[in-house]
Amino acid sequence: MLTRRQFIQTGIAGAALLGAARLAYGPLRPDPQYEVPAESRFRVLDGASRTAFAAIGRVMLAGALPRDEAEFETALHEVVLGCDTVVAGLPGAVRDELEELLALLNQPLGRRWIAGVTRSWSEASDEDIAHFLSRWRYSSLSLLRSGYQALHQIVFAAWYGNPRAWVGIAYAGPPAYMKEFWNA
Repeated sequence: MLTRRQFIQTGIAGAALLGAARLAYGPLRPDPQYEVPAESRFRVLDGASRTAFAAIGRVMLAGALPRDEAEFETALHEVVLGCDTVVAGLPGAVRDELEELLALLNQPLGRRWIAGVTRSWSEASDEDIAHFLSRWRYSSLSLLRSGYQALHQIVFAAWYGNPRAWVGIAYAGPPAYMKEFWNA
């Protein structure tokens, strides 16, 4: 049976251990966010989620995005804006699950232990992100594979639904009879 004194000592030792672990983790500072132009209007994605989609999209679409730096930044912004549009169009239950996934990936411990990305999304290398995506894509856990598929489908829908991408794949756009529904 624990005495009150032992209980208090154990609590103090546990708090000291947690404090030391937090200090070993690194300084407390917010993760840098993905910079968006002032005129951009996002409906669903917060700053951390936009940063995650920018980093993931940069790696998933390597080779498909323009090589020129200014055009690359514009295209990447359009991908992130497209991800917001895709997520906003999802049914409520699916959007809630995706928000839980993004919340997990945006927390430092979740990003580190579940995704294996030790630095913030804006500071992570392309190799670290590609390794995370590959691990999730070929994971034996169906939950991680589903998470990868969700991220993959959102990023690719955002890019290939963008007229800027159509030039690279020789797509002339939707048929003429669909144009009236295109911007509905």
